[in-house]
Amino acid sequence: MPKLPVYFLLILACCAMPFATHALSIGNTVSDDAARLKVAAESVMTQANNVTASSDVYHIWNYVDHLWANDQQIEAKQYIEAGLSLAPFNYKYQAKLALILAKQGLNAKAYDRASIVYEKSEDTETVKLVLKLLSKDDAAPFKPVAKIEFASPTVVLLTMGEVNPLLVQELQQKITDFTGLAAVVFSGPADLPPPDRSYFKSEIKRMRGTILAMPDVSAYLATSKVDAAELRTNDELFVQTMIGFLEQSNQAAADSFGKNMQLAKLRAQQWKYDTLRDYLIGKVKNLRSQNWLLVGITECDLFMEDSNYVFAGTNPHAQAIISYKRFMGDFNNEPQNRKRLLARLFKQFLSVFGFLNGMIRCTFPDCARVFPRTLAEHDEKPEHLCNDCRLTLDKLLKISIQKPEKQR
Repeated sequence: MPKLPVYFLLILACCAMPFATHALSIGNTVSDDAARLKVAAESVMTQANNVTASSDVYHIWNYVDHLWANDQQIEAKQYIEAGLSLAPFNYKYQAKLALILAKQGLNAKAYDRASIVYEKSEDTETVKLVLKLLSKDDAAPFKPVAKIEFASPTVVLLTMGEVNPLLVQELQQKITDFTGLAAVVFSGPADLPPPDRSYFKSEIKRMRGTILAMPDVSAYLATSKVDAAELRTNDELFVQTMIGFLEQSNQAAADSFGKNMQLAKLRAQQWKYDTLRDYLIGKVKNLRSQNWLLVGITECDLFMEDSNYVFAGTNPHAQAIISYKRFMGDFNNEPQNRKRLLARLFKQFLSVFGFLNGMIRCTFPDCARVFPRTLAEHDEKPEHLCNDCRLTLDKLLKISIQKPEKQR
């Protein structure tokens, strides 16, 4: 039977992860039944201090999710309203409240709330909840990237990995309206190379040596005939082996360790720009033609050799990749706002679009192509080009880019 120190080490590994605060329940044999969820939710609803209650609002959402899963939407209404009084910018539950209002025949109120969700939410699944209430269709899937010869310069947006299709469609329209160029969207590779930086990998690296050196683990490896040498290089095998080790005596510990390792895979992943650039080049190598102005769009967080993160990367006269990960509300602990997200993404497009066509960095502050050191400075940039950048692109591409009011 595994000894207590091994449990402590694995538990500490999980507790070191910020997201594990509420997920970890090792040794807790109480099931998440409806009564317990209800008590926890109502304990938050009766708190007098809104600041304290707002930090515990997840208890209300847990009970709402339980009621929703059991087709008790009407019963969930009072809890959703209580939760939204503490966290009004949670658009997932605003959408669910809109659905309940519609179910109760309060169509005008449902429509108003659904409209705000549609306008603000940056989450694809949340937006889908309200489409029917607004008589809107879901975004059509993008066509797979294919070989096409364009007669004139055309902006080709290629999605990389999972993206928000509505956001990309809005970007496509904004590009066409602003530049006068045709813009098309292709669905690119969904399965990207593994991240170059990973919280999951760093956690495994941190704990692996100590755990494998413990006598109880060594004994387990000997009896289970697991290759200890392979465990030092194979992260997935290490996780599965530790789950098997814990399952001998504590299923709850095994379940929690496995769950936290899965969560670690989703947290703080980054791709090197060069990695995705080379992958993108390989995917379009035999497809692109002279008039392709190729821009990859991804939610993957990017970095370069000399930068901890970048919003985008460009190879002049070749291709660019823009990441909107750091433009999202959730990433910056801001309320979601898709209009703001689109504005940030469009400014970044204007910046890389100049580089893509061989232009140097602009220095005029009232231009989308100036260099921002921070997101705050990025937000300060306008959604237009200065006169010099606009005229240069007009000449290079034989187009007529929109002038801002002050330049007319």
